[in-house]
Amino acid sequence: MKNKQTAKSTTLAALLESSWGWWLVILCVLGVAGYKLVSEESETLLRAQELNLWLPTGLFWKTMMQYPGGAASWLATYLTQYFYYPWLGVSILCGLWLIICCLLVWAYRLQGPWRALTLLVPLALMACFVQTGYWIYYQKLQGHLLVPTVGVLFAALCLAVQRLLSDALPTKTARWARLLWMALVCIFGYPFFGAWALGATGLLALLPGSGGESVLAILLIAAVPQICYQRFFEMTERSFLYVAAMPSFRNGQDVFTEYRLPYYAIILTFLILAVVSWISNVFAAEKSKLRPWLPPVIVLVLLFAGIFGVSKAWYHDVNFQKELSMNRAVQELDWERVLTIARDGSSTVKPTRQIVMYKNLALFRLGRAANEMFFYPEGAMQQNAPWRARMTQIGGKLIYYHYGKENFCYRWCMEDGVEFGWKVETLKFMARTSILNHEWTVARKYLDLLKKTTFHRAWAERYEKYLATPDAFDLHKLEASVKAGKPLLDEEGMKEFEPILHLMSYPDRLDGDNTLVEMYLLQTFARGNGDDPLFQEMTLLCSLIMKDIDLFWPRFMKFATLHPDLHMPLHYQEAAYLYGHLENKVDISHMPFDQNVRDTYDRFMKFNEQCGPMSEEQKAIAFYPQFGNTFYYFYFLVRNQKTN
Repeated sequence: MKNKQTAKSTTLAALLESSWGWWLVILCVLGVAGYKLVSEESETLLRAQELNLWLPTGLFWKTMMQYPGGAASWLATYLTQYFYYPWLGVSILCGLWLIICCLLVWAYRLQGPWRALTLLVPLALMACFVQTGYWIYYQKLQGHLLVPTVGVLFAALCLAVQRLLSDALPTKTARWARLLWMALVCIFGYPFFGAWALGATGLLALLPGSGGESVLAILLIAAVPQICYQRFFEMTERSFLYVAAMPSFRNGQDVFTEYRLPYYAIILTFLILAVVSWISNVFAAEKSKLRPWLPPVIVLVLLFAGIFGVSKAWYHDVNFQKELSMNRAVQELDWERVLTIARDGSSTVKPTRQIVMYKNLALFRLGRAANEMFFYPEGAMQQNAPWRARMTQIGGKLIYYHYGKENFCYRWCMEDGVEFGWKVETLKFMARTSILNHEWTVARKYLDLLKKTTFHRAWAERYEKYLATPDAFDLHKLEASVKAGKPLLDEEGMKEFEPILHLMSYPDRLDGDNTLVEMYLLQTFARGNGDDPLFQEMTLLCSLIMKDIDLFWPRFMKFATLHPDLHMPLHYQEAAYLYGHLENKVDISHMPFDQNVRDTYDRFMKFNEQCGPMSEEQKAIAFYPQFGNTFYYFYFLVRNQKTN
C-alpha cells in the first residue's frame, strides 16, 4: 500500500512538473481568448480596420517616423488591417501572443508550471485591447489597438537576445556584450519604438543573471529621449517623450487614468516573471525544491486573477454594439438589417440618438418612415463613455453623406484626419463626396490612395468607374437616362447615389452645424422647400419630428399635392388629425382620415382622462403598450430628448 501511494505521488509530481502539460494550458487559454474576441468583438474589429490606414509607401513611413515610436505604429497599423477578416486578424494576434510566451519562457529560463505564468502578459495585452469602447474613435495613436502587442514583442525579443549573449559568451565578455546591447536597444530602439524601448531597457537590467547594469539603464532612459528630442523630434511635446507610442487616455483637459491599469499590469507581470526566475535560480543553486503542489497553485491563482482582470476590463455595452452593427449595415445599404438590429436587444436599454437616426434613415430609404417611424423604441441615451462623445466623430459623417450634406461630411472627414489621423473610412467618404460634388480630380486622388491598401483596392476600383460617367451625377440627366431605359449608373450606383442626389436639391448657403448633427438636419430640412418629391417628404418628416405645427401644415399640403393618388401615410394622418383638434387653424372635417386613426385618437384621450392624477413619467409607462407606436404618444409623452 505504501509503495502504491509513493508511486502515485511520484506520478503526480512528474505531471505537475512536465512541460508539455503547461504548454497545452498556454495554447488552450490563447485559443479561448481568440474565440472570445471573434465571437464577441467582430464588429469592433471590423470597425477598427475601417478606422485604420496603412500604405506601402515611403511617404507613409516617413510620416509615421516624425514621432518617436513611429515603427511601432507602422507595424500596428499594418497588422490592424487584417481585421478586415476578424478571424484572420485574431489568429495573427494570438500567434504573436504565443511567440511572446515562447520568448519569455526562454529568456527567464522558466520550467514546469512556471512557464504558464507568461500567459499573464497576453492577458494584460488582451485587457488593453478589450477595454477600448468609444476610445476607438478618439485615440490619436495610429494602430493603438495593436501597439501594446508590438511593443511587448519588441521587449521580449530584446530579452531573448540578452539571454543568448549571456549563454553563448564567456562571463566577462558577456557582461560587456550585455551593456553594449542595452545601449543599442535604448539609443536605436527609442526612435522606432518609443516608450516600449525604454521599458525594454529597464527589463534588460532586471533580467536574472545581469549585474551592475541598472545604473546604465537609468542613465540611458533619462538621457536618450532628451537627446532624440533635440535632434529629431522637436514636434513632440516634452511631456510625452517618456510615453511616446503609448495610447493617451486624454480627452480635452480630462485624463482617464483607469484605462492605464492594464498597462500597469504589463509592468507588474514582467516583475513577477523576473522574481519567479530569480527564485527558481536560487532553489536550483541550493539543490532544493519547492513542494510539488505549490508552483501549480501559485500559477493557477495568478492566471485566474488575470482572467478576472480581463473580464472586469472588458467593455460591454448594448448600444455600442448596435451602433457598430448598424453602421456596417448602412455602409452596405442593407436597410432591412438596420431595422432588424434596431428591434433586437434589450428592451430595457433606451437607444442613443445615433441608433434612432440610423433607423429613421433606413425607413426613409425603404419608403416606410411615414408609416413605421414610431414603431421602434425612441430614446436619447448618452453614449456609455466617461466624456461627451460627439456624433460628428462617431457616425455623423455617414449620416451626413446619406442625407445629401456632402460638404459637411467632407468637412468632418478633414477635421478628423487632421486631429486623429487619416483612415480608410475617411478616404472613402472624401472620394464619394468628391464624386457627388463633381470634383473628379480630387476623387481620383483619394481612390488612388485606397488602391494601394491591402484590402480596399476592389472598393476603389468599383467607384473609379463612376469617374468615366460624370453626367450620371447630374440628377436631371440621370432621370432622363432612366426614362430612356439606358441608366447612366449600374444597379449598385442607382441604389446608393440616386436618393442622395434627390436630397441635394437645396440652395447653396453658408451655415454651420455647431457639432449638432441631428438638430442641424432637422432644422435645415424642416425649413427647406422644393418640388423634388423625395426632398419634400424629408421636409415633412423633419417637421413631424420637431413637433412644429406651423412648419407641418404647408409641407403636409404640398405632400398631398405632389402625391394625389397616394394613400396618406399613417403618421401624417395622425399628426394632421391631432393638430386639427389642438388648434383648429386648419379645417380637417373634409379630410379622409382612416377610421383607425380616429379611433386611436379617441381611445388615447379617454385613457388620458382616466390617468389624470398620474405624472408625465408614469403616463409614459402606462400609455406605451397601447399607444407607443403612434404620433400621439410621441407628441405628448416623448419629451426632453436632446439631439446631438
